[in-house]
Amino acid sequence: MKLSKILAVGGVIALAAVMYAMLARVYPFNWSIVLRYKKLFWEGFIVTLKVSGVSVVISFMLGLIFAIFRVSKVDFFKDIAGLYVWFFRNTPLLVIILLTYYGVGTITNMNRFWAAALALSMFEGAYMTEIIRAGIEAVNPGEIEAAKSLGMSEFQIFSTVIFPQAMKISLPPLIGQMVSLIKDSSLASVIALQELTMMGRQVGTRTLASFESYITVAFLYILITSVISVGGRIIERRLSLS
Repeated sequence: MKLSKILAVGGVIALAAVMYAMLARVYPFNWSIVLRYKKLFWEGFIVTLKVSGVSVVISFMLGLIFAIFRVSKVDFFKDIAGLYVWFFRNTPLLVIILLTYYGVGTITNMNRFWAAALALSMFEGAYMTEIIRAGIEAVNPGEIEAAKSLGMSEFQIFSTVIFPQAMKISLPPLIGQMVSLIKDSSLASVIALQELTMMGRQVGTRTLASFESYITVAFLYILITSVISVGGRIIERRLSLS
């Protein structure tokens, strides 16, 4: 590890320690409550992983489909994709979750989990659309022309030339968007989905140990997003060497 990173980590730890010491003077921390309610935290942690995992898969598929529409030569497809991106990028996620659960969910009898997953997928999919579109457009046109000169079909060109390179280019921002999705999943607590934030709120309400509860929730979110970020960097390095 570089000296600058060691100093940065040390500085953050020192600052956190000072803040904790200042809070401890006026707030009686009781960390035994976290152990007492560890089952609730664990259940919320698992639900967050599930709803985030489902949403990542669906949002990526939506992003890929609408990105292809965005670069299509057919105006109808381009317009549909443009409207999708415009609507979901300009509407707050909280509003989308509420509309999905109390609107679509009421009509279709959709449960909280799938309402949250659908809302997250549609919202994050709009951002992934633009990320993947940018990756597709960044592929060297000369390679596409070379593939056409070899007599390759449109599907072959996309699957063997455009798609692999677009994914390589788009990977860093896609990883960032996945991290954002995991953090955004906390808004599902507004429809009483028993995910991590909701469980933390319940523990805080029951025990009045708000700091302990929300610090634990924050730590668990940091754990999930850090694993995703580190995994993304490893994949990036391997792709850069290939």
